[in-house]
Amino acid sequence: MRSTQALQADLTARARIRDSAIVYIGRHGFRSATVRAIAAHAGVSPALVIHHFGSKDGLREACDGYVTDLIDELTGRASVNLGAGDTLDLINATPNLAPLVPFVVQTINDGGDFAQRLWDRLVDDTERYLRAAVAGGVARPTADERARAELVVIFKLGTYLLSHYAIAPPPDGHPTDLDIPAITDRYAVPALELFTHGLYRTTEYLDAFLAQRGASPPPGSASNTDTAASTGTPASTDTAASTDTASSTESRQS
Repeated sequence: MRSTQALQADLTARARIRDSAIVYIGRHGFRSATVRAIAAHAGVSPALVIHHFGSKDGLREACDGYVTDLIDELTGRASVNLGAGDTLDLINATPNLAPLVPFVVQTINDGGDFAQRLWDRLVDDTERYLRAAVAGGVARPTADERARAELVVIFKLGTYLLSHYAIAPPPDGHPTDLDIPAITDRYAVPALELFTHGLYRTTEYLDAFLAQRGASPPPGSASNTDTAASTGTPASTDTAASTDTASSTESRQS
């Protein structure tokens, strides 16, 4: 019979291999990963990987299950604390969980059953968060909450997936590593500006598109005159108003 110390060491080795595999898959993807490469990255023998997980697929199942459990814990904590963020924001806010971001991005990029379940989970969490934001008066309502949640997740995942074209990897990391702090520093303000003020100064494009489709403006949109009347000023003019005010101030000073 194995001692308690030996069993603990066994569990520690299993966790170390699993965590190392999450980092490796986040860098290279699962398809190109091999048991030998993951073992080398973890500093163990391929035989030890097989001992703990049975196969490459078994290791992947352990990684997927672990990530799912962590997401459950994070979103459960957020639902209690009502933190201002969705699943990826929560992961980013927890430094020791940073490898999960590239793992999630790479997993969804690779495709497969778990990727689909992970995508659905991210969208579900984002939709739930946005609905709460609408109910709390933080976000505007929309005609299609699900489509908006999907777009927000695409926006976030796309930023991580393509950021390496604009931002170099960390100097002490792998060429495919995501520099999360650098990505945040570069894109947080433009993203918040875009989501807060919008891009267009008028509703012309939205109105024309909706007219083509024979659709009515979504509730709460700047095109909806009822909402505009109730709030006093159309949302689409917020940025324009602030810009005009700044311009007039500069003119008076000059």
